[in-house]
Amino acid sequence: MSHAESSRLAYNRFLEYESSMKNHAYGYSRPYNPTPIGFCAFSLTLFVYSFYMAGATVPITASASIAMGLGLFYGGVIELIAGIFELRIGNNFYALTFFSYAGYWLGLAALYVSGSFAFMTPFAADTVAFYNAMGVFYLAWTIFTLAMLISSIRTNVITVIFFFFLLLTYILFTASYFREGHYDLRRAGGAIGIFTAVIGWYKAFASLLIKGDNAYFELPLFDISRRSAEPVGSKVVETRAK
Repeated sequence: MSHAESSRLAYNRFLEYESSMKNHAYGYSRPYNPTPIGFCAFSLTLFVYSFYMAGATVPITASASIAMGLGLFYGGVIELIAGIFELRIGNNFYALTFFSYAGYWLGLAALYVSGSFAFMTPFAADTVAFYNAMGVFYLAWTIFTLAMLISSIRTNVITVIFFFFLLLTYILFTASYFREGHYDLRRAGGAIGIFTAVIGWYKAFASLLIKGDNAYFELPLFDISRRSAEPVGSKVVETRAK
């Protein structure tokens, strides 16, 4: 065998090896999909917290401190990690969502950690000031959630519904605190919060289940992004995950 034929044979074998490695399971790289993690983290934490706010199965006057463990670690740290991965793949909308609401849970939970933080100490003797301060806290998140609702119009129907009911939840929580812990408003906010958490779970598993890949069916999200109508140009287009 000549040197040229030997080189050609070695090259062909290299191409066959390269092709087999691309088709091998270890050579296949699945893209990140942190959306289910982020929505599950937020929704489960909201579900438990809303039960306390609604006075469901627990007294309406009971402290929500049990839910704050979830607020610190699942709704806080885990959702924050999901936001990092959304940012990694260039999905700015969900990166903002998960980063922001992870901050919400971490901030809310910090109010209950009296041993490490003293945020509540100035309000220990002034109940009215405490309620007004919490009202301002939830008012800020109400305004932010309204902005997120407007920003979600070009995503899908489920995401829009999720932010709409989350907005209602925060409106009722805000009104409850400005009315010095009005129990009826608090119960209403907690009830809608429970429903919002269920929608969030639906959104999470609709983003996870892929028919023919990891499931026998898919949950519809009703895409309204109109991405197919967007012109393709040289500009970098933001990635939006369903």
